[in-house]
Amino acid sequence: MTFQLFICVLRTLFYQFFFIFVAFTVGFLLNAEYVGWKSNVVLRSYNNIFHPINFEDPGVLQCLYGNGRLKIFGVMGQYKDLEIIEEAMMAEEWYWVKFTYEDKNNNKITEIDKVRIRWKPWEYYFDEGKKMTEEELREYIEEGTLNSRESDRAFRLMYELKDMEREKNK
Repeated sequence: MTFQLFICVLRTLFYQFFFIFVAFTVGFLLNAEYVGWKSNVVLRSYNNIFHPINFEDPGVLQCLYGNGRLKIFGVMGQYKDLEIIEEAMMAEEWYWVKFTYEDKNNNKITEIDKVRIRWKPWEYYFDEGKKMTEEELREYIEEGTLNSRESDRAFRLMYELKDMEREKNK
């Protein structure tokens, strides 16, 4: 008697799970583009939250330099004989570059320009109101992104740009 009851319960559960599996399969087949599009968004959000890209990871800085060059110079048809002297990233998002080029009169001109590269997705900025502990705050002040060598170089370029603008206005 108990064995027959056990088999009856297993059969009932099997058919219920089988029916749910068939329903999900048919639902996916009828709405494949919607489910496929949403699955990519969910996968990216999962990776951004649980496996974020760090600025110090290998290749990130070079990729950001490339994006910054593309935003400032485009396909480099505007400048003749372009030469990049120095480039730096400030606060992991601001690309600063000092470069020289020849104008139409074949004069060498040195300029400094900047552009913001929004490479971090929204999950990087979402903090849910977390408070920093004293140790985290001290670490951020001593080793934070604004105190890095990249930011120092960018600050030097920013001060040099202000000096160049002051000289032009005299």
